[in-house]
Amino acid sequence: MSSSAEPDPMPSPGGETAGPYTTTLVVDVDEPELVPRLPGESVKLLAQVKVTVLDRAQGDHADPGQLALLIALDLAEHRRERMVTAMRAAFAAMPSGVSFAVLTAAGERGDGPGRYYPAGPGTWAPADRKHRVNAAFAMGAAPLAAGGAPISCGYEGWLAEARRTFAGCDRPLCRLLLVTDGSTGYQEASLTEELAVCGTGFTCEVVAVGAEWDYQPLERIVSRLRGTADAAGPDFAAELAEAVRRACRRAVPALPLEVTVRPGVRVESFVQYKPQHLELVAEPPSTPHRHVFHALPWDPAGSGSEFLLDLRVDGAGDPLGEVLQFAMVSLGSRHEAVTARWRDPGLPPARTASSAHDETTGDNSRFLDSRNRMIAHLKKGLTSLGAGRRADAERHLGQAAAVAHRLRVDWVLDEIAAWGDIHDAAAGAVSVSLPADAHRVSVTLLRLGARSADRNTGRAQGRQRTACPRPDCREPAVPGAFYCVRCGEELS
Repeated sequence: MSSSAEPDPMPSPGGETAGPYTTTLVVDVDEPELVPRLPGESVKLLAQVKVTVLDRAQGDHADPGQLALLIALDLAEHRRERMVTAMRAAFAAMPSGVSFAVLTAAGERGDGPGRYYPAGPGTWAPADRKHRVNAAFAMGAAPLAAGGAPISCGYEGWLAEARRTFAGCDRPLCRLLLVTDGSTGYQEASLTEELAVCGTGFTCEVVAVGAEWDYQPLERIVSRLRGTADAAGPDFAAELAEAVRRACRRAVPALPLEVTVRPGVRVESFVQYKPQHLELVAEPPSTPHRHVFHALPWDPAGSGSEFLLDLRVDGAGDPLGEVLQFAMVSLGSRHEAVTARWRDPGLPPARTASSAHDETTGDNSRFLDSRNRMIAHLKKGLTSLGAGRRADAERHLGQAAAVAHRLRVDWVLDEIAAWGDIHDAAAGAVSVSLPADAHRVSVTLLRLGARSADRNTGRAQGRQRTACPRPDCREPAVPGAFYCVRCGEELS
């Protein structure tokens, strides 16, 4: 195990220290001794990476003077009344001094999203009493999507407009809050391209309003832009206010993790499993040896984030018995090596975490690797289910069930059982019912995107979920929801 912990400055746009924060970086290799390789075969090398980033201000929110909050209203006209109520709650939740602006469905040219408040290109409003009152009043006339109107832009259009709006902002902490009821849809290729262009300029929180539409692109957006997505019923004021508070609590700027590997080593995967399960994707462009990853935003209160780094190692020509560096993990000015050695066949193996503990104890990287594969199969199975691909759905859900049974993760078995029958969990024998409700699938995937893959998540949490009380609905409830995301019924 290796670690470092020292203070880092948070630079302001002018280069001065605006507010210090402290980082810690710990790298723990699962197998410090590798089994000698066979000719032409590589070996898996797993390492846990633990990070804390502590904002020394430790307040309820970031310095308002550094925050810019952009709220985008992708909503249909029939939601106007509830939108106005929700926006009043959002304005009240903003810390005084934050710069804010509102995007609506029709810009000055009437051909896509544009700034609605405050008026004038490039302007931002301070969250003082005057602008809160004025903005709340102005929401009553905000342009919204007309029912049945042709889609003029998708999510990629909203993201592009947000990127352009933030480009003229001098605040270092930029936060987008997208409120959407699926009025615009999206195009796969355009969304992928726009997410890549967005880079690390801003984070994105999403509030998904209503039912009967596809939530799946929202998970892609928040995963790529390091935010979270909440599903809400027709009355979404509470969810919107909480999303504002969550966005404003994130006081530390984007601070990427970098993984540099030596020749003969490749990154198989890099997964954040705490506070949320997220498969990290390297920023383009990446070189064969240097990979830059952006995790979920760091918690300013210093709550730790944990990751699993999976490397494939080709040790051809390496000496036996010597400690070798296979990779370097970096966070700002912190650098920690990923080291191991090829074991001499004539020497007894060292006692390691994975040899000292059973996989189900949850104390080593092999356990986390199994959990990651379990979550991945569960998501793939649900996606196949929504697309009507029975064989793929049963294969992936069966593999998820087998791992869940072995690791005693009952909430995953509960999730699978909601879509079919588990005939033999240990053997991965699962059958599903088709056709599946595509909206219900997308709600479940959205919930999985926000569920921690931490090992303490078990049956007790799974049973806390309630379903809609209406017999003709029975939609599974999103944790913490007050209203059904499908029909709007109040939950008990």
